[in-house]
Order: sequence, then structure tokens, then C-alpha cells
Amino acid sequence: MTEEKITVEGKEHDVSDLDDKEIYVLKQVKLLRQRIEDARINLDQLVMAERAFANTLVSSLQKGETNEESKTKD
Repeated sequence: MTEEKITVEGKEHDVSDLDDKEIYVLKQVKLLRQRIEDARINLDQLVMAERAFANTLVSSLQKGETNEESKTKD
């Protein structure tokens, strides 16, 4: 079984050599990195949804302008 290793500032460390506080901090870093990645995914989804709603609004307003123009020509 190979031991887990981490690289910090270019230096490799065996996780088994870390003390309890270092292990705790390492877990925090890993969890925060995952949360950051999840937040990026959520932000991407929100941006795409906002764009879709904005485009829907623009299309609806443009159709309304077209309908108004055709009414005034009659």
C-alpha cells in the first residue's frame, strides 16, 4: 500500500508524518477546495439560467414591439 503524499510549496510530504493539527488543516483545505469547485458549478448554472431568462424577456419584448407596429399600420 502506498502512503498518501501531498506537495506543499514544491516539497513532498507523507500524510502519515503530519501531526493532528496539520491533518485537520489539510482536511479543511480539501473540503474548501471542493466547496469552491461546487460554487463555480453553481455559479455557471446561475449565469446560464439568467441568460436564458434575459433572452426570453428580450424575445418577448421584441414580439410585443412587432405586434404594436403592425397595429399602428392598420
